[in-house]
Amino acid sequence: MRNTILAKLVATQDGVYKNYVFQNLDQADNSIFKYITVTMCPNWQFNEDLKLGDIGFVEYDLVEAGEDYFERDTGEIKQYSYSTNYFMNFIRKKEEINQEYKF
Repeated sequence: MRNTILAKLVATQDGVYKNYVFQNLDQADNSIFKYITVTMCPNWQFNEDLKLGDIGFVEYDLVEAGEDYFERDTGEIKQYSYSTNYFMNFIRKKEEINQEYKF
């Protein structure tokens, strides 16, 4: 299931699979969903360099272990081994321009 949240990048972990931890800015501070971890697969091409503190919209897929998916390289239908959140995209939030107009 595809989800999008407004979030702030607070931690990263490099490796074959890259993990990002985002603070969910759409949730209250005491929510169990205050932080979300998303995993970027090694074959995923994302050309932007994310930096700690970046704020924007995180798009991710929530998958459950046992769900089917199509393996593009082999053409086979496989099943996810683990439940996780897969990173899909990040769109930086533009800073709002606050201008005073004098008449």
